Amino acid sequence: MRFSLKYFLAAFALFITEFLIARFIDGGFIRNVLGDYLVVFLIYYFLLSFYKWQKIKLAVFVLLVAYLIEILQYVQILKILGIPKSTFTDMILGSSFDWLDMLAYTLAFLSIVFMQRILQKKDASGKAVH
Repeated sequence: MRFSLKYFLAAFALFITEFLIARFIDGGFIRNVLGDYLVVFLIYYFLLSFYKWQKIKLAVFVLLVAYLIEILQYVQILKILGIPKSTFTDMILGSSFDWLDMLAYTLAFLSIVFMQRILQKKDASGKAVH
């Protein structure tokens, strides 16, 4: 385990962005799609803040976690477990299943992979990568 301030600050900035979206935007593309896209980056950078994992493996892990949470919404896991719906459960599990959420998670994953490939090429060519 190690700490990376760079990744932590990225995660913190994304957390603030997610909070502002949740607090001040009601529905629409930004709340319903962009928020789900950004949450994948938030989790990815948060985990990179503390663990030095292979980035592609971490991106796959985060995507699978996002898919799992969405599938749990689909099967109505809260109802199955007898847990009442609340603001807290909506923040952790979301409020309802949506295929657009799955698309947003997938696009975020692909964006992470694409960015990592660009950074690796720059690093391999001897340019400074920050």
